[in-house]
Amino acid sequence: MIKIIDTINIDPILNSFLKLDKDIVWTDYPQGKQVGLQYKLTEDLWSSAVGKSQGQELEYTELNPFFKDTIFETIINQYNLKRTRLMWINPKSCYSLHKDETPRIHIPLITNPECYFLFNPGLLRYLSINSVWWVNTKLKHTFLNCSNEPRLHLVGVVEN
Repeated sequence: MIKIIDTINIDPILNSFLKLDKDIVWTDYPQGKQVGLQYKLTEDLWSSAVGKSQGQELEYTELNPFFKDTIFETIINQYNLKRTRLMWINPKSCYSLHKDETPRIHIPLITNPECYFLFNPGLLRYLSINSVWWVNTKLKHTFLNCSNEPRLHLVGVVEN
């Protein structure tokens, strides 16, 4: 349901993110904010991949040109990701309990031990940094940020 598939040094990812952040066009949600690193042709390159899935997740393959020639493009290619996003979740926030169409890769960038995946019927799991996590989000789950700090993950869809 959830496992580490690789180790990764997040320092270069965070450094790249910090250089780009001021020019990123975020989409705000009550629980946080998101930006698409990939998009679906004919849709908005910043926002088409964010929020609740509209289906056909494997069609979100176009790289947002803003992220061209960055470490984000390298990671997308290395793990063959689709519908890749940067996802902030606010302190003391959670998502609804839901299932996704496909599994996800999560790379925690800014987190702490009070941020958890919760799987029904009750498996609670903290995702540590410097790891690439494969998560079977086809199972009923949610994400909880029980801390006083925001959490940031790089998230991409992978084929079954």
